[in-house]
Amino acid sequence: MSREVTRFSRHARRHPKWDMGRPPGRPRRPRRRLPLGRWVLFGAVGALAALPVSDRALGWVKPGLDCRVAGIVDGDTVRVRCDDGTTGSGRVLGYDTPELSARCPREAWGAFVAGMQLRGILWRAGRIDIRRDGEDRYGRMLIDLRADGRSVAGRMIAGGWARSYDGGMRRPWCNGAWGTENGAGNV
Repeated sequence: MSREVTRFSRHARRHPKWDMGRPPGRPRRPRRRLPLGRWVLFGAVGALAALPVSDRALGWVKPGLDCRVAGIVDGDTVRVRCDDGTTGSGRVLGYDTPELSARCPREAWGAFVAGMQLRGILWRAGRIDIRRDGEDRYGRMLIDLRADGRSVAGRMIAGGWARSYDGGMRRPWCNGAWGTENGAGNV
């Protein structure tokens, strides 16, 4: 009686019943797909990250008389670069918007929206003119900002994204009387 004996080795053959051969190439791992919500989130974060770059481009594409808008800080403050070498923040005269360093979530949202509206006004403008009018107590330039010859302050107030302001004490944005005057109801 003769038996077939498979000699032991590291690569001993399996029984033919279980030998299905080697898979072609490396075994594939299942692809994980990102849900649509994550794609939207990544797109929104990317768009917000591109805003400072687009603000810089704005100053080079649409020059003013002697100063350019180099960036937008919030709805009523822009970064300014002038031909005489002066750079810094410029406070736009004539209106007030909520601040990014907010006291309530509603003010923070209003500051974000006002900043986006200012970006929109400046991006749609064919010409941006800046006239300097001194400095405020924080060392910012006080500027009169015009887009296509029209006052940016008037557009922001008329659109409801700001309220008129001529200096002095600011009224709070977090109280219950949000936007009751000057048409600031959209914020």
